[in-house]
Amino acid sequence: MYAIVISPLDNILEPLLPGRGVQIPMMVVFLGAIGGFVSSGIIGLFIGAVVFTLGYGLFLSWLRHDESEPAPAP
Repeated sequence: MYAIVISPLDNILEPLLPGRGVQIPMMVVFLGAIGGFVSSGIIGLFIGAVVFTLGYGLFLSWLRHDESEPAPAP
């Protein structure tokens, strides 16, 4: 039953969503999906790709952080 609903949605949304201004290599998404699948099954297939992609983006942002900015006051 779910395959009847999910399959057409996947065919429509997959080309639209990954390319929305995100410059993430496909290998990062693939590794996140495989790692999520291994750790959490079919739900992890989707959650793992999202979490790994967000982590990759945050990591790159952290690497590009300008050291000349003053540290925030405590």
